[in-house]
Amino acid sequence: MRASLSPSQVVWIIRQPESGFEQKFASRELARGLRSLGLAGEPIETAQGIATLASGDFVFSLSVDKGPFKNPEAYQITHEATQRVSLTGASPQAVLYAVFDFIERQGAFFGLDGEVYPLDPSKDLSLPGVGQSWRAEPRFKVRGLVPWPDFLNCVTIYNREDWRAYLEAMVRMRFNTLGVHVYSGAEQWTESFLSFEYAGAGHLAYTDTSATNRWGYLPERTSRFGMGSADFYADEVFGSEATTQARSCWEDQELAQQLWAEAFRYARQLGIRTGVGFEPYQIPDEIFRATPPEAHYVSPNPKIPGPRIDPESAAAKDILEARLGRLLEAYPTVDHVWLWEDEQMNWASQKANVPLSATPFRQAHAFLKRHAPDKRMVLSGWGGVVRHFAYFHKALPQDVIFSSLNDNLGWDPVSEEYQKLGNRERWPIPWLEDDPSMWLPQLHVNRFVRDMDLAEKYGCQGLMGIHWRHRIMDASAGFQSRYSWQKELTPTRFFQAFAAVQAREPRAGSLAKVLEDTGRDRLILCSWTGRIKDGHHEIHEYTGDYDEAFEFWRGYEPPESTKRSQAEVARQLRGLAAAASSAAERERLGYLAGFVELLTPYSESWSLAFRLSEKLKEATALRKQGKTGAAKGLIEAEGVPLWLKLAPRVRQVFLQYQGIVSTRNDQGQLASMHNKYERLALYRLRASMKEFLGELPPETERLFSQARQPDSDAAPRVFVPTRPTVLGAGDRVRVHAVLPGQGEVRTVTLLSRVAGSREWISSPMTLAGRRTYVAELEPPNAASPLLDYYVEATCDAGGEKKVLSTPPEAPGRFYTVTLV
Repeated sequence: MRASLSPSQVVWIIRQPESGFEQKFASRELARGLRSLGLAGEPIETAQGIATLASGDFVFSLSVDKGPFKNPEAYQITHEATQRVSLTGASPQAVLYAVFDFIERQGAFFGLDGEVYPLDPSKDLSLPGVGQSWRAEPRFKVRGLVPWPDFLNCVTIYNREDWRAYLEAMVRMRFNTLGVHVYSGAEQWTESFLSFEYAGAGHLAYTDTSATNRWGYLPERTSRFGMGSADFYADEVFGSEATTQARSCWEDQELAQQLWAEAFRYARQLGIRTGVGFEPYQIPDEIFRATPPEAHYVSPNPKIPGPRIDPESAAAKDILEARLGRLLEAYPTVDHVWLWEDEQMNWASQKANVPLSATPFRQAHAFLKRHAPDKRMVLSGWGGVVRHFAYFHKALPQDVIFSSLNDNLGWDPVSEEYQKLGNRERWPIPWLEDDPSMWLPQLHVNRFVRDMDLAEKYGCQGLMGIHWRHRIMDASAGFQSRYSWQKELTPTRFFQAFAAVQAREPRAGSLAKVLEDTGRDRLILCSWTGRIKDGHHEIHEYTGDYDEAFEFWRGYEPPESTKRSQAEVARQLRGLAAAASSAAERERLGYLAGFVELLTPYSESWSLAFRLSEKLKEATALRKQGKTGAAKGLIEAEGVPLWLKLAPRVRQVFLQYQGIVSTRNDQGQLASMHNKYERLALYRLRASMKEFLGELPPETERLFSQARQPDSDAAPRVFVPTRPTVLGAGDRVRVHAVLPGQGEVRTVTLLSRVAGSREWISSPMTLAGRRTYVAELEPPNAASPLLDYYVEATCDAGGEKKVLSTPPEAPGRFYTVTLV
C-alpha cells in the first residue's frame, strides 16, 4: 500500500535504549534514506522512552527480537498502524539490513559505486498493509565479493578513502563477506599484501601502478598519455600511495599491509567478514633461491605445470607456516584464510590430469588450529579445482570450506561437484565480469540467475562475485545483492528498478528494456563466442587486461553481427541521453551510453589492426624470400592506408571514454588503455611498418601527431572519483576533485553543511597536481546525524567564466556522509 508523508510532518526514528553501533548506524541510515528520497525533511532520532509523540507524527521503530526468526540475519518490516512502522531484526545487523531493504523498496539503488536515488522526490511511502509484514531472510548465509587486486582499475590502486567507500557500499548492498586473493608467483608476479621471509631472505613485491612491468603493462609516465588524458592524474605515477610513497620493498610491504589491515578492521565494524589468501604452490623467485635444492620439485612431465618446491618437503612446510604466520600478524581481524589452487595448474587441468597434493592444505589447517582456532580455512581456486573436490572432501577435515571460481571465466555454470559435498560448507564464485572483456561494459544478470539458482539447488551456503571495476558493474552486482534475498526477483523487474534511478519516464522504461535485451541476447562485444568447445564455453579475448589486451594478432575479429547490434544499442542509449530533462539525468544516461558507444570504434580498430597485422605477416614472408621491394610495396599500398583508418578510431575511443570517466576505477581503466591500446595501435604498428619502409610517410606522422592531441572541444567538467559516505567521531577523510577539459581552473571549493542547516561552509581545495584538487572532510561539532557536501569550481573557458559542480545540479543535489 501507499502512505503519504507531508514535508512538514514530524518523523521519528526510535531505537531501543542502550543500543549499540549497528542500531545507531541503522537509525542514521534510515534518516539519510528518507531525506534523500524526499520523503522526510529532518527525521528526529531518539531512544525509546524519551520522545513525546504527537498524534500526527510518523514513527519508525527499530528493535532486535530473536523470537520470530530462525535466521540471525532475518528481519521483518511491519505496518503497525496508520502512522507506525517497525523494523525488527533477529540481530542488530539484521536491523541494519531491514533499513537498507526498506530504502530500496522506496526506490533507492545500492551498487558498488554507492547509492543512487531517483531523480525526483518520492511522493509517498511504499508499505505493507496495516497489520501485515514484509519478511526477509537471505538465500545464502555468506554473500559477498571477491575484488581481484592486480590491474589499474580495481582495489589495487585504492587508498584509505577508496577502501572505506567500497566497504560502505558493500554493507548497504547487504553483503557480509569480503575475500581477496594475492599473487605470489615467479618472475616478479608477487604482490606486497602477503610478503614474508624465509631462511633469512625476503623478496621483491609491489602493488601494480602505471610504472610497473607486469600484467602486460610497461612503465609509462602519465604525462605521456595522448589525447589530453594526463589531466586525469595528479602525478606521473597512478596507483595506490602504499606503493607510490614506498622507498623500498620493506616499506612497500608495510604500507600495503597497513592499508589492508585498516580496511579489514573497518569491514568488521560494518559487519563484514573478511578473508585473504594465496597459492601455496607458488612462491617468489627470491624465496625459491633460498630453498635447498633437495626440496625443488621435478615434474615427471615437463609439459604439465606443477609446484616449484616439493609439497611434501620440510622446506615447503616451513615456508607455508612462515606465510601463514605473517598473514595472521598482518591481518589479525580476518575471519578466513584462503588457500588457492595454482592458476596455471588449473588451466592445464582442462587438458590433462594435473595432480594436486592435499598436504599443504592439511598442514595449513593444522597450523590454524594451533595458532588461530577462530579462523576458518577456505580451499579455493579457478574452475579446475572442482575436479579435485571429491578427493579433497575425503582428505580434509569437515570444517574446511570449499570454494571456486566458475570455469571459463564464468561462462560455464556453477559445477555439479558442489552437490556432492555432503554437509561441508561451500561457496561458488561466479564472475560479475571477466578480465578478457575488462574495458567493455558487461551485463551478466541472466548469467547470475542461472548460477545463483544452481548454487541454492546444490546446497551451497554462500555465493560471492568476482569483479574488478565498480560503476559500470553496478547492474550485475546490484542484481547479485538483491537476488541473494529475493528469489522472486526477475531480470525484468530488476532492470526496471535499476533504470528508474538512472532516468525519468518514459526513458526509464525504454532503458530497462534496452539493458535487459542487451545482456540476455549478448548484443554487445563479449568474450564468449557462442560456441561450446571441448565441453567448455569458447572464449575470444578482446581486452584481456592481464596481458597486452589489444591483441589483434590472435586471429579473429569481432563478428559483423555484433558490430551491428552494439551500434544499435549505442544509438538507442544515446537517444535516451539526448532526451534527458536535466543535467543529473544526462550524466547518468550518458555514462551508460558512452561506455557502449566506444565499442563501435574499438571493434573497428581491432579489425583494422588485425588486417594490418596480416599484411605485416605477408610482408615478413616476402622479405624472408628476399623480396624486400615487394614487401615494402605491400606495406605502402595496403598497410599504411589501414593504419590511417585505424588512428582516428583509436582517438575516438579515448575521447569517448574521457567524457564519462567519473570514478577512480574509471581512471585506472583509462591508464590501462593508454599503456596498452594506445601503445600498440599508435606506436607499435607504426614501428612495424617502419621496419619495411625505412621511413614512415609524412601523412602517417601528421596523423599520429593529430590523433594524440587533446580534444579542443572538450568542455570543462568536474568529478569526485571517490565519495565518502560514513564518518566516525574524530575521523576525517580526503575528497579529491578532478577537472579535465579545456579551460583554466580558477577556484575549486569543497562546500559542506550539517543536515538541517541552510548555510554551506566553504573550504578551498588544494592543488594536488595538474588538475586534481584535494580537501578533507571531518565531522562538525554540531550534533547532527548527517553531513552534506559538494564541489564547486570556476574556470575560464572560451573567454567565459564557467561555474561547474559535482554532483550535477548542486547545491540542489549533494553527497551525504552519515555521522556515527
